[in-house]
Amino acid sequence: MTAFYRRIFKNQQTGSATIRELLQSMFVGEILGTGNRVWIVSPWVSNIVLIDNRSGNFDSLSPEWGRREVRLADVLIGLMARGSEVVLVTRDLETNTPFLNFLQEAATMHAVDEQLIVKLDPLLHTKGILLSHSLLIGSMNLTYYGLEMNDEWIQFSIDPNDIATTRLEFAKYVETA
Repeated sequence: MTAFYRRIFKNQQTGSATIRELLQSMFVGEILGTGNRVWIVSPWVSNIVLIDNRSGNFDSLSPEWGRREVRLADVLIGLMARGSEVVLVTRDLETNTPFLNFLQEAATMHAVDEQLIVKLDPLLHTKGILLSHSLLIGSMNLTYYGLEMNDEWIQFSIDPNDIATTRLEFAKYVETA
């Protein structure tokens, strides 16, 4: 029997480590097998830690990271440098501005800015990360509070039909702009 889904109920006491490990695994997998398009859909977004490379376990993925906690912008820049297009859908909020500015400046500095699509949607409440072969959806924003503090419901999927359906739904964000 193959399990395509995993549901995680997270609060301050339980689940944060599970979510961090899951995100790390998802993005390491994506770096190893870079696809065409990565989707980050989150009304609130910040430069959260995605990969813990303090031990050097992931040095071979990107030697320039060094032995540190690798953040969302670093990973997205790395994916774009490997040929992926990154679509970030979020709200135009003051709390998102520092991350958006940092990401856009980093993309320009690394000459991958043409592979970054940022869409601002004032009504956005959907949350999800869609990679080539995995999907994370639920109530969690990509912020420190989403990862560490808030009670959240998250579903991880590797079901190809679920991934394809979500890809079609997310595509509507760039079609309507």
